[in-house]
Amino acid sequence: MCDPVSATIAGLKVMTAVQEYRSAKAVAKGQKLANTQTRKSSDKAYLHDISKIDKDAVLATREKKAEDFRLSQEENAKKAEALNTNAGNGLKIMQDIGGGYDMQFLEVSKDFETDVLNLVSQESEAYGAQERRYNSIKPVTMPSKTGLYLQVATIGAEGWQKHKANTAPDITSTEGSQ
Repeated sequence: MCDPVSATIAGLKVMTAVQEYRSAKAVAKGQKLANTQTRKSSDKAYLHDISKIDKDAVLATREKKAEDFRLSQEENAKKAEALNTNAGNGLKIMQDIGGGYDMQFLEVSKDFETDVLNLVSQESEAYGAQERRYNSIKPVTMPSKTGLYLQVATIGAEGWQKHKANTAPDITSTEGSQ
C-alpha cells in the first residue's frame, strides 16, 4: 500500500506543475495582448506621422504656387510700368526685369525642393521609428502541454519507484540463512 505522506507530496507536486502551467499560460496571454496593443499604437503613431508629413507637403506646394504667382504678378506689373513710361528699349527692359525675377523663381524652386527632400527624410525617420517599436516587441512563448505531461509523468514515476523500493523484499536480511 502507498504511504499517505508520499501520495500527498506527489499530489501537491502535480497540482503545483498544473498551476505553473496555468500561470505561464496567463502570462503569455497577457504578453500577447500587450504586443497587440503595442502594434496598434505603433501603427497609429506611424499613420499620424505620415499624415503630418503629407499635410506639410501640401502646405509647401501651396506656398510655392502662391509665391510663384506673386512673383509673376510683380514682374508683369514692373514690365507694364516700364513700358508705359516709355523708359527705353522695350526688349532690354523685359530682359532686365525678367532676369531678376528668374533668379527669384529659382530661389523659390530651390526652397521647395529642399522642403520636399526634408519631408522624404521625415518619412524615412517615421518608418524607422515604427520598425524600432515593432522590433522592441517581446516574442511570446506559450507554455507546453507536453512539458506539463512530462512533469506529471516524472512525478508519477518517482512515486512508483519509491513505492517499489519500499515494498521490495529485503534480500540482505540474515535471519533465515542459518
